[in-house]
Amino acid sequence: MNLSQIREYFRVLSGRFDLTDENSGFMADFHINSASQFLDRRSEIQKTWASHYVFAEIGDWFVQFPHCRSVKEVWISSQTARWQLEKKNLQDILSEYLTELVSLLDSGVPVYYSPAITRYIPEGTVLHPDVASFTDVISTTGYGYNAILFAPPTDARLLVEVVGLFYSVALVDDKDENFWSAIHPSLLIKAALREVEVFNRNSNGVKDWEAAITTDLSTINFDLVEELIAEVDQMEG
Repeated sequence: MNLSQIREYFRVLSGRFDLTDENSGFMADFHINSASQFLDRRSEIQKTWASHYVFAEIGDWFVQFPHCRSVKEVWISSQTARWQLEKKNLQDILSEYLTELVSLLDSGVPVYYSPAITRYIPEGTVLHPDVASFTDVISTTGYGYNAILFAPPTDARLLVEVVGLFYSVALVDDKDENFWSAIHPSLLIKAALREVEVFNRNSNGVKDWEAAITTDLSTINFDLVEELIAEVDQMEG
């Protein structure tokens, strides 16, 4: 189902016609997208995981990417090889490998990575160029972006693959779809109805919807378990 269809079912099942008209600014869409994120956080299935690809140019030492909940792996590809970066604590990379101004660092083949801190205070200010030159200051495109830094800075143009848990795409236009709306529309609608109860401060209603959602999610989560144990006939060790 697309957003328009999900919205219509939400309108009928909730009886909240006031949330789906122009005067309310389509508040139903807010509940539906909040429900999608709620389901993302409550589940780990095949579509919870995703890969984001971005090119790192010569001299780059970090990349940024949107909608990421948690970075699990980072892979690098050149024209002749592909390898996985080793995760290190951010403090270790900063103190052992990124100890000078970016312009003074030796480039090479990236080996290590760490999720980076991308927020600084006060927010929305423009950093002084001398401050912005240091490796421990990364400013991303927006609040929805995370970043990783890697060491050493690359000496070639490389493809970076960030593997992790990502949020489903937001539903904005009437014909938009995401995983939950297309494959499990009933579950998305249930989660949207739960969101309404949260704002109504109806704790019993929230509990009832969460029980139904948990039942549905548990059977969906079994699919990933079945996939992981397929063709495994003995325990390791």
